[in-house]
Amino acid sequence: MRKGQIKKYLIFMRSGYQTVLAYRGAILLWFIGAMISAVLMGLVWWAIFYFSPETQIGGYVFPQMLMYVILSAVVSEAIYTDTMGTINEDVKWGLIGMRLMKPINYRVQLGFSAMGSFLARIIIIGVPVITVGTLVVVFGFGLTGIQWYNVLLFLPMCVLSAIMFDTFGFLFGQLAFRTQAMFGVASMSQIVMSFLSGGIVPIALFPAWAQTALYYTPFPTLVSLPVRIFLGQVGWTEMLIGLAISVAWIAVLNVLAHLAYLRSVKHVVVFGG
Repeated sequence: MRKGQIKKYLIFMRSGYQTVLAYRGAILLWFIGAMISAVLMGLVWWAIFYFSPETQIGGYVFPQMLMYVILSAVVSEAIYTDTMGTINEDVKWGLIGMRLMKPINYRVQLGFSAMGSFLARIIIIGVPVITVGTLVVVFGFGLTGIQWYNVLLFLPMCVLSAIMFDTFGFLFGQLAFRTQAMFGVASMSQIVMSFLSGGIVPIALFPAWAQTALYYTPFPTLVSLPVRIFLGQVGWTEMLIGLAISVAWIAVLNVLAHLAYLRSVKHVVVFGG
């Protein structure tokens, strides 16, 4: 992609960023939702640790689990992009024909817009919440092991997570060309991805065979891997392997999504002159 083309698509990134800023009420609701989720899960884990004879569960002590809950709630909300919903709306209201006639790549447009949305969410809400949450857990509950380089590595890993989520959204969004039941598809896919990515409970609590199987899937990239990097639970070797697996899956999923997209656009019929 040439410099001029990149500049053209950066407009969509800025648009995605500004769209998030324009809906301040949505940002507030996002913040409240993330906090309620973190508080409720924190209380659940407090009760589990309180009544458990063990001081560690799945290799996590309570301060680590509490930090995991906060980070997973923020990451899950920050990487969320409505790529699937955008495709559904374009198909539903007949806008897809106009999109395809423009001299731009529809997939790249959606990707840059999604990244703009992600940057707005992580900068405006994500960073402040994580900063406050980390200070509370460190000084209030005695969390240790957080290193500055873990925090720096966490942020670019979140970018990779957002790209992965957007790729899933574009892939599943192709179903909009064939069904009107996209609300169910979106809800089900989000629940499955949240569970398999460690967004609900850490993958370390899964059976050993499930942990091994998930290690080679794209799902840990979404939540588990960036959170574990922040907590300092990932060594350099595992981190590089996880990064390689993530990049490989992003490439494979984008190829599959592109092939599905080429078949999907054959169903588009444009009327008018």
